[in-house]
Amino acid sequence: MIRPWILAMDLDGTVWDHLNISGVEPPYTRINATSIKNRDNITVTLFEDAVKFIKWARDNGAITTTLSWNRRDYVDEALETFGIAGLFDYSSTDHTPDKDQRLLKLINILDEIGIYIPVDRVVYVDDRDIHMDAIKKNVGDIVFINIWKSTINYGDASKIVKERILADGTVSV
Repeated sequence: MIRPWILAMDLDGTVWDHLNISGVEPPYTRINATSIKNRDNITVTLFEDAVKFIKWARDNGAITTTLSWNRRDYVDEALETFGIAGLFDYSSTDHTPDKDQRLLKLINILDEIGIYIPVDRVVYVDDRDIHMDAIKKNVGDIVFINIWKSTINYGDASKIVKERILADGTVSV
């Protein structure tokens, strides 16, 4: 049996190419399988490998959450329009920079329902490291994947998860 772990995903520049979905006012319309646009024709495109990575993580015991500094209503609509809202078990999106507090809250919620996740079984993927000092101070030494910097792609990210989280060999491909 796979021990549960948390995969916390930033969204801007990490799951999709736009760097601030809060600046892309809905409504959104789907253009194709990987792109949406708003009424101003601003296009946002999914990183297909990010979606595959999240699905792979779920198949390997991850409890998934967004961990995004954005307007939650915009994010929720974008995820729905892309058809990927169901990939996330929780939403830790808020229009504040307090990702450390939101991550702590999720860990506590899971603990309250009997799912204890040690801090070293929390993986956070972001294209920037600006939240890491607060996360390390207030949450602990999580597994941070600085996508596009410490890894070249999501294949490298999955290797880190295999080594740091799934080292017992309980991995599906």
